[in-house]
Amino acid sequence: MNFRSNKVTDIREYYDSLLQQNFSHKESLIQLDMILEEYFGISKTKRVLNSGLRLSESEILKIHFAVKQLLNNKPIQYVLNKCYFHGLSFFVDERVLIPRPETEEMVGMILNNSKLGHSNTRVLDIGTGSGCVAVTLKHSFPDVSVWAMDVSEEALDVARKNALDLHVNVNFINDDILSPLKTDQLPLFDVIVSNPPYVRLSETTTMKPNVLDYEPALALFVPDDDPLIFYRKIILFSQVKLLQGGFLYFEINRDFADQTMELLCSNGFGNVEVHKDFNGNSRFVVANKL
Repeated sequence: MNFRSNKVTDIREYYDSLLQQNFSHKESLIQLDMILEEYFGISKTKRVLNSGLRLSESEILKIHFAVKQLLNNKPIQYVLNKCYFHGLSFFVDERVLIPRPETEEMVGMILNNSKLGHSNTRVLDIGTGSGCVAVTLKHSFPDVSVWAMDVSEEALDVARKNALDLHVNVNFINDDILSPLKTDQLPLFDVIVSNPPYVRLSETTTMKPNVLDYEPALALFVPDDDPLIFYRKIILFSQVKLLQGGFLYFEINRDFADQTMELLCSNGFGNVEVHKDFNGNSRFVVANKL
């Protein structure tokens, strides 16, 4: 480690040069600034105003190990065990997917639903993962009753931690929506939301190593010969557990928007709408149970 000094500016410059093996200059500096702030409370403003700031040998070593992980394609969110979602800080590790900006968009759509906000409203998040959707909804509307389901007990451990850290009460249930065993334990819901696995296995050839090597495949992939398996099962589940007039929200694979709409229409759902994400891709479907 050939630093000119142990000043933060020099250390940042050195590790920027290393990270540019894998990242653009801009991406490198963004990640280094995230590390400095998370590990040592050194914000960009503090760094600029205090050019003489120095780090100890143990602090430098901590950055060194973080950079080493980044060079091995580990996402910065897993390195820091932190991800921001809808303005809230969530713990994440390799047991759960890293929450995506598109999912934030879907949560924004739900929060704008006038049916939410009443004390007798019940919401179910299927495939909760880190709990980002369920916890955010509960945090935004404390009077709403929120349930969150996942097949992975490890994922639920993360979700429970996030609910505890953000001081919200969510009802967690470990069950497999493909063959649910605990349906009788659940009430009827006003809103059911799901961002289920929807990436076809054949799409792995276009995916980056930071996703393939670290994020849980269980939460990502579906077989090529049945890409809508989760949507079909959730729709059948919703026929039983969603109240008449209730809302069903899906995040979807952009290639299957029409097929998802057809599934909903042929199974007793109406007012089916497809919404595009900020990239202009068909990403969300909203429907009512008739």
